[in-house]
Amino acid sequence: MDGVRSEKGEEKEKKELIQSLEKGIAVCQWIQAGAVFTEAILLTRLYFLNGESSAEQKILAGIWTQTIGQLIEAHGVTKQINNLNEISLLQAQKLTVTGDILQSLGSGLQAIGGEEVLISDGIGNMFESIIP
Repeated sequence: MDGVRSEKGEEKEKKELIQSLEKGIAVCQWIQAGAVFTEAILLTRLYFLNGESSAEQKILAGIWTQTIGQLIEAHGVTKQINNLNEISLLQAQKLTVTGDILQSLGSGLQAIGGEEVLISDGIGNMFESIIP
């Protein structure tokens, strides 16, 4: 009987630890989202002050796409922790993955814009040696 109680106690402790870690992850996601959002605002201000090129406009669009993706991911992670049933959990996971995809697309857009800046600065195409 004591073995069963001990096992149940260990299982409860494990479940509480998992919940605590998940909440910590959600907090980190929101901190990261806040930082990325702040960076996007500052870079936007800088862009408009400098009147930069279309390549740098692509970089800025990529940053905002990543920012939106990060906010969606943070929202999805939070919803996963607070899920009430299997359907809401799946919807929250879908939201999280959507945020991840947007962040990836934003990174790609930033890379394209960054390469265009390098080409316009005369440095050349950095992907020539990587992509035949």
